[in-house]
Amino acid sequence: MLWNGTCKATELYVSVFDFAPFGERDDQGNIVGVIPDILTEIEKETGLVIKRKIVPYKRMIHELKTGDCDFSIFYRSPSSDEIASAEVRVFALRNVVVGKVGTDLLWYQDLFEHTIAVPSGARYFPKFDNDPRLKKSYTRGFSSAIKQFLTGRVSLIVGPDALINYHLQKEGKKTDILGEALFLNYRAAWMQISHQSPNMTPEIREKIINGIKTLHNKGIITAIMKKHKVYNRKYLTE
Repeated sequence: MLWNGTCKATELYVSVFDFAPFGERDDQGNIVGVIPDILTEIEKETGLVIKRKIVPYKRMIHELKTGDCDFSIFYRSPSSDEIASAEVRVFALRNVVVGKVGTDLLWYQDLFEHTIAVPSGARYFPKFDNDPRLKKSYTRGFSSAIKQFLTGRVSLIVGPDALINYHLQKEGKKTDILGEALFLNYRAAWMQISHQSPNMTPEIREKIINGIKTLHNKGIITAIMKKHKVYNRKYLTE
């Protein structure tokens, strides 16, 4: 294992993708964000101890593959299904393409006359991801995409609308600068258990799944999303 300390029967290890506001370190070095807050609530609900750390996305995938973490919370994909089992949906985000006021996107073909900021490596919707007719400007991270959008280097940006709103507020902008968005889809983040997890028993697995469902029923996950300003009215909770 890559973690310090000795594993106990009820201890689990979770790698959190380094992507604000879902997971990051604050100025004091503390692990904070949407997912760490959810993990804390899972601990309260289940009595389990969850050790966590912040890692880049590729590192998280590697640790799921090797079993150096027991589970993570992130978007499901065909490649993640090869290394982990998606057990329960934790939250979902609404993916859109949007421009500034005056640029209203009513139809998919409206995208063809614009350049769109796209965080490198991000996947949103198969038709959009693979369409060679679209003019895309790939950026290093979501904050860079927002900066290109605000400075006028591109006229549109793609991503979860709650995340776009979050980064606009970080840049001191209000969301009323945005025009009518084109909806792409809802995409869910799942609790995904490593196929190589050395600590996950059927009993612990069931306890976590039931704990997450209870958090949904109590409205706790919605409250966490609102706290971090990434709430967008509809989450998949079943």
